[in-house]
Amino acid sequence: MTHIAQHTGSAAAPQAIVSFVQALVSSRPQALGEWLAANRLDAALAAWLHGQGMAPFVFYRLRQDQLQAAVSSAVLAQLQHAYYLAASRAALRARELTTVLQALAAHGVVPVLFKGAVLAHTVYPNYACRPMSDLDLWLSDAEIEVAIHVLAQIGYVQRVKPARPAALQALHEGEFKFYGPTPDTGLIELHRGVFAGQWLHRTTRARSSETCERLAPVVIAGQPAKMLSPEDALLQLALHLAVNHQFSYPWVRGLVDIALLARQQPVDWVLAAERARAWRVATPTWLALDLALSIVGLSEARPALARLAPSPLRRWVLHLFVNPGTLLQRRNITTGPLRFLFLLAMVDRPLDAGRLLGRAVWPEEAWLAARYGTGGLRVRARHTFNAMRGRL
Repeated sequence: MTHIAQHTGSAAAPQAIVSFVQALVSSRPQALGEWLAANRLDAALAAWLHGQGMAPFVFYRLRQDQLQAAVSSAVLAQLQHAYYLAASRAALRARELTTVLQALAAHGVVPVLFKGAVLAHTVYPNYACRPMSDLDLWLSDAEIEVAIHVLAQIGYVQRVKPARPAALQALHEGEFKFYGPTPDTGLIELHRGVFAGQWLHRTTRARSSETCERLAPVVIAGQPAKMLSPEDALLQLALHLAVNHQFSYPWVRGLVDIALLARQQPVDWVLAAERARAWRVATPTWLALDLALSIVGLSEARPALARLAPSPLRRWVLHLFVNPGTLLQRRNITTGPLRFLFLLAMVDRPLDAGRLLGRAVWPEEAWLAARYGTGGLRVRARHTFNAMRGRL
């Protein structure tokens, strides 16, 4: 567990945090009780759990396993407050998801649910244990046109960020954001795929179309839906955490998602590793699983790690940016220039890293038109100037 001894932004000892998280997600039901018999869940650790978005899950486990007496009343009250707040929000989100899925099904659309929307209902013991800020639905291009109409009919309003216009989103499996009409509704994201973003589409072969034949039916919030196969879901979570969030959010909870998925829906680790290599996402997948092994004890991932590991030099470079200590202390590299260097370091092939860097400064004409609404030398010059300043 190299680097774990770094500052964690909490008075709780790093090793105690790691051992607690491993007990929390252990496949042995008695592991959490054993940890509490030998250690103390104090206010500092409770505060850290809250910051990581894991306090509701912890309180649920304490209650279900009848371990409340092992925690002080003050700390238990803190965790209980987080749980009931999360439970009320989760109930609203579940009701909203039911409404949306029913409306889509009435028009013959059955979406693929991924990330929090499916994790909360399939791998966590209760959907209140996995807070989420939005509901992610993947649909085909034809289904998206229907879904946009359906959401408008039930009062949802689409909002588009100026820096992420719809034309640009269409190029890289992006999403359309819809906000609910009342305070008890939230954000619905309609996705063109599950592997979104320029990094993945310019440097890898990860495409959502590759997963279609492996989709599985599932019932979520009482409604029919689809979900990714365990191996594809594992890769999607790893890539979303590594590439889209640069391990800057949701930090350790993102690794808990991976561990619970792997233990609730057993993964063929050799197959997952082969797929990652074929898609040229071996490096970010390795980093996510390496961190999952160090922090949440996902020893099951060792067969994949052996097949995905980059060179020792590359591993050293990657750990300069991201390591167990940075996740424990909730370090954020998404707002500064470090994220660009980190993204370059995660590319499997040096040639692709060069292509990624070149296209960031000098993008395709179609990309310029999609991003800015027009192309031409003046637009290109402005983009290149901003890119050289790290403002993309």
